[in-house]
Amino acid sequence: MTEPRYTGRATNFYVASAATSEIVNIAVDLRRPLLVEGEPGCGKTQLAYSIAAEKGLGDIVKIAVKSTSRAQDLLYRFNGLRRLQEAQDRRNEQARLVYPYLSLGSLGSVIQARQRKVVLIDEIDKADIDFPNDLLDVLDSFEFQIDDLPPEEEDACRAKRGFGRTVSGDRQLPPIIVITSNREKRLPEPFLRRCLYLRIKFPETVDELREIVKRNAQGPLAELADDVLNATVVSFLRVRQLAVGGTQKPPTTSELIDWAQILHWRGVTPESLEKDPYRPPYWTTLFKTMGDLDAYDALAQAKKQRG
Repeated sequence: MTEPRYTGRATNFYVASAATSEIVNIAVDLRRPLLVEGEPGCGKTQLAYSIAAEKGLGDIVKIAVKSTSRAQDLLYRFNGLRRLQEAQDRRNEQARLVYPYLSLGSLGSVIQARQRKVVLIDEIDKADIDFPNDLLDVLDSFEFQIDDLPPEEEDACRAKRGFGRTVSGDRQLPPIIVITSNREKRLPEPFLRRCLYLRIKFPETVDELREIVKRNAQGPLAELADDVLNATVVSFLRVRQLAVGGTQKPPTTSELIDWAQILHWRGVTPESLEKDPYRPPYWTTLFKTMGDLDAYDALAQAKKQRG
């Protein structure tokens, strides 16, 4: 069966622009990792879920990167501590070997199984600079070496664990790799050259945001009248545009969806959203910190004074 092309609009939870969909398809065709950047809340992580859903590839393999993450742990792990503990028992002949204490990591397992999966490496910029560098060749060839496995144990490891010193994937139909970054750290240039770059911009039109709310609507929110939904999105865009540049975290789609639900629960009308355009009902729920609340309130007051 031919794998479907990505459209960005075939799921009930995500909407991608035509430009974003095209870059995704190009990355898949080139068999290159897709490096996705954009402000928090613009849909970087959900893009991976959307690709997997549209292409019918099942659950994604998500790797949440931390400051302590090592690239090798994504490929394989050697439990030296357990081996040392078991070696205290002289009757345990297994402790003389290495392979019983080896296991494949999440990325290594996908490569070894030759699975067509979407692999999400989330927030790669949190890790040390060696992390992306150590992944360069693996993401290019979908092959890696297990140096900790002694050559004399390779046959036994392959028989018992299903892998040897060299683990090779399917280069013709490899996993689809989606990598997100918030640019907390600058990524190394050799790594950037191996990736196809995609910048996701925050949706700025009423139609786009209305569609996002509708697709993520659950329960009572699904019954939201069109006139109320339109007024909610227009009001949200007004608040967000004032907040951008003046607050640390301007409201995103996540806050919009929650806010729309709050307005629906409280019976807020389109007319009431216009009474104080830059401080509409429950506007404080759109912000996450005291600093942003104070900063936005000052911006709204200044805007009102200027008429």
